[in-house]
Amino acid sequence: MIESDRRAMTNDTMASHNAATPNATVIGDRNAQFWDEMCGTTLAKRLGITDSSPASLKKFDDWYMDFYPYLYDHIPFAEMRNRDVLEIGLGYGTVAEALARSGCQYSGLDIAAGPVSMVNHRLKQAGLSGAARQGSVLAAPFPDGSFDFVVAIGCLHHTGDLKLAIDECRRMLRPGGQLIFMVYYAYSYRRWLEAPAQTLAYRKRERAGLRAVVGESDTHHRASYDTNVAGDAAPHTDWISVKSLAALCNGFSSFSGTVENIDRRTSLLMRRYILRSWPIRRIGLDLYATAVK
Repeated sequence: MIESDRRAMTNDTMASHNAATPNATVIGDRNAQFWDEMCGTTLAKRLGITDSSPASLKKFDDWYMDFYPYLYDHIPFAEMRNRDVLEIGLGYGTVAEALARSGCQYSGLDIAAGPVSMVNHRLKQAGLSGAARQGSVLAAPFPDGSFDFVVAIGCLHHTGDLKLAIDECRRMLRPGGQLIFMVYYAYSYRRWLEAPAQTLAYRKRERAGLRAVVGESDTHHRASYDTNVAGDAAPHTDWISVKSLAALCNGFSSFSGTVENIDRRTSLLMRRYILRSWPIRRIGLDLYATAVK
């Protein structure tokens, strides 16, 4: 059904959704190059993974889901069976394969070719249905109301236009559909430690009524969150508070946000315990949100 809807979408309709700013378009070109090296490549090397065989990918996925155990809390895999699900930002394909194994009608979208190739390889190798394609969420190549769920873990804050990215996700959802996504938290302990002046200035602007992302960031701050194997920082990164993210999601009928994640300083077992603690739920690194259309 999604394929036939996609074919029916006219060129004029597609063009009407492409409202990215010139700056975001430039960032998109840089993102397509940077993220062609899949997010997780450094981890794969550390784990000794040298191929994309089922055994190697399982080794990667087991580590990944142990490191981010709360993904099962935020992504309702059991509810997605026989539902149309779009994942944006594919990385090494761990979430993609978990979604496809849930029995959903899976579609994937990534601005870079590498992650798309990996996900399509995973699906074919595992005998799972679905497909990923290359494209930008800022001009997403899917018709209005195509999906019951849109999942975007660690992606939208890199686009250069978080508001437009969220609006495009909303457009593609059916009434009652859910956008489940993760962005970087503006008031995390890392932000207070690494960028105290910028974080304090953002808090003052928020208290004055601003509802937006933090703003421009330097290479050092971006590199503390995302680098490639060569050590280069991601081209663009946004940080945002719960209040500001809720404001950007004001077109949805409901919104909820939860802070998660810490740096890797302990064993996986101890880390799992710490993740459940009260401080991490207030000053953790990542902001997980669900918005219902």
